[in-house]
Amino acid sequence: MSRKYKIGITFNLEAKVTDIWANGANQNVIFLYDLFKHSQIVEDVVLVSWGPEKRTTPPAGFMLDELDLKFAYVEDVIDDLDVLIEGTLVIEKAYRERIKAHGGKIVCYKMGNDYVMDMEYFLFDKPAGRTFNGTVFDANWYIPQHANTCVSYLSIMNRCPSYEVPAIWNSTFCDIVIKRLKEKHNLTFGYQPNSVEKGKRIASFEPNISVLKSCFTPVLIYEQAYRTDPSKIKHIYLCNSYEKRNNPTFFNFIGHTDIVRDNVMTVEGRYQMPDFLTRYVDVVMSHQWENGLNYSYNDALYGGYPFIHNSKLLPKGVGYYYEDFDAFDGAKVLLDVIENHDKNHEAYVKRANEYLDSLQPTNPMNIYLYEKELKRLFDE
Repeated sequence: MSRKYKIGITFNLEAKVTDIWANGANQNVIFLYDLFKHSQIVEDVVLVSWGPEKRTTPPAGFMLDELDLKFAYVEDVIDDLDVLIEGTLVIEKAYRERIKAHGGKIVCYKMGNDYVMDMEYFLFDKPAGRTFNGTVFDANWYIPQHANTCVSYLSIMNRCPSYEVPAIWNSTFCDIVIKRLKEKHNLTFGYQPNSVEKGKRIASFEPNISVLKSCFTPVLIYEQAYRTDPSKIKHIYLCNSYEKRNNPTFFNFIGHTDIVRDNVMTVEGRYQMPDFLTRYVDVVMSHQWENGLNYSYNDALYGGYPFIHNSKLLPKGVGYYYEDFDAFDGAKVLLDVIENHDKNHEAYVKRANEYLDSLQPTNPMNIYLYEKELKRLFDE
């Protein structure tokens, strides 16, 4: 009989922003919890927290009330855990000692691009994110989009080897928003082909808080596409940019475009993506740098929205790909999508759904690969 493990994953219940949509890492932790719940070699999994308030119930903004999750205060479980995984609360050295005392292991689970973000905090004197505190880990687990930039950083600073684990996603949080839209506003999520409207409404959702994901390339793509064929573009929503509207660099960048001159593009605030998609959007445009697997991509694909991206990590035929930072290529793709997507919508949705199925926490391949890493921790 193979061994069964008791697992804790850290989850910050006392975060400043208690909105499950504010940070993909919060969702990611819930999906990891779900995966382990479905594993044959996991006896128990619990979300572990600590902090001045000693909270063990999630604030409403996290949308976790109906998800059948187990929470615990760290002191109540730490001496029983086989593995403590660092999710959204940084593991202190003292907790490492407690885990090690009974033969347990600790894992750093990396969902964000710490290397690039830490450089930005350093270069631009921004408040720190997760900072190194001298805790030595047994392993780092990172998702594929961080292979290139983060492995040396994590391995050297956490003094342990790093292993790639699959990116996982589920429509859990999308579905909560979709249900609310239907029940409260009678709005239906999902792209509807429309042969009447020649011009489409396009939106970008880059957070604009890091070089990893900004609106600069999308703006160039829009401008080039609009100059080529203005009739194809009805409106452009540049989400997550409203707060930056008076930044001189941004102001002078978009201020000299035809799309702003002609009131075709507007700067917008921050929204829950499924809600904004349902109300305003026909096409989603994205851009990333060293961050090719974002949850916002899955939200767009889940609704069958034509989704344009520059991610080499999405399988061929999932969404519509343009090359790197090439806004001319992006504009060609955008105009082609506006012209032709509706003819291929059903096949597009089928491919998107096959891809999303591969990300499921309950997908046996994903469970197998995470179990492999669990077992590796205890291979003496």
